[in-house]
Amino acid sequence: MGRKSEISTQELAAGHYEGERYRAGHARWYHDWWTREMLSRVDLRGRVLDDGCGTGILLESIPAGACTVVGIDISRAMLKHAGPKGGRLVLGDSQRLPFADGCFDLVIGRSLLHHLPDPALGISEMARVLRPGGEMIVVDTNASLLSLVPRALAGRGDHFSRDHKNLRAEKLVRTIGESFHVDDVVYFGYLAYPMGFPDIVDLGRVVPWPGAVTKILTRIDGWIARVPLLRTQSWAVMIKGTRRG
Repeated sequence: MGRKSEISTQELAAGHYEGERYRAGHARWYHDWWTREMLSRVDLRGRVLDDGCGTGILLESIPAGACTVVGIDISRAMLKHAGPKGGRLVLGDSQRLPFADGCFDLVIGRSLLHHLPDPALGISEMARVLRPGGEMIVVDTNASLLSLVPRALAGRGDHFSRDHKNLRAEKLVRTIGESFHVDDVVYFGYLAYPMGFPDIVDLGRVVPWPGAVTKILTRIDGWIARVPLLRTQSWAVMIKGTRRG
């Protein structure tokens, strides 16, 4: 396992993301929903880094003219798909960002950290390129009963690819807290989450009216997220932070 292996994985995944994950209407709706949830929690002004931009779904979601956006990814295939979606694109490693200290006002990591060999190094790099008081927001995996059991049943170990990790939210919050004031932690993705990944398990083929079902399940997820003993048992976690001065 290493960066070469991860690059190879992402080169192959790029076509699946665009051809399956983001083409299915119900799946794209779900990803757009939680992307909007991310963006609603940060100040979209100044210089913004889309760290691990993938095929550019975040680039499409940021209002035109709101800020100057730079996207970076380790995969040429991902950047090829992201190209028409706006922003300046850079081929590079999120563990060694090719940018000067303090040159961004906001860093966004949308499902980035679990791909990195050393997530803590990726977080440290986010802090380095942010100005003091700059914002960061990440969404990533959450090792919970809900996410661990299906992976075990699928026989794929800790995650759906051997190159990926299933991060523990508590540890992730602690690591982010070493460089940032942690402003918000949001657990999300319970019943609706699998609907967003038809390239892994295409539930849309067996669920009638997948678009309506996804929206209903997302609403039910919102109720689950308010139940103390259940809220942390999500597939994903969103963490918002402010860089320490």
